[in-house]
Amino acid sequence: MATLTVDCDRPAATDLPRADNDPVTLHRTMQTMIGEGLRQHYQPPQKLSHELFVVLLQLNEEERRRKAAERAGRRAR
Repeated sequence: MATLTVDCDRPAATDLPRADNDPVTLHRTMQTMIGEGLRQHYQPPQKLSHELFVVLLQLNEEERRRKAAERAGRRAR
């Protein structure tokens, strides 16, 4: 069985300063940019415009009236 030894006097890889063109820095930058793009694309809008909100209310009201008329028609039979 092998044992793992850690040299405490040596700085960790994450503690070392990174150059802007370092592959690790570039990879993190790309991940951040991709993540922000995906968030913007897939995150639902937080606020509806007033016009869209009014149309949504009208559609819901029409659907409610249609269902009420169907129920009334079934009762009349």
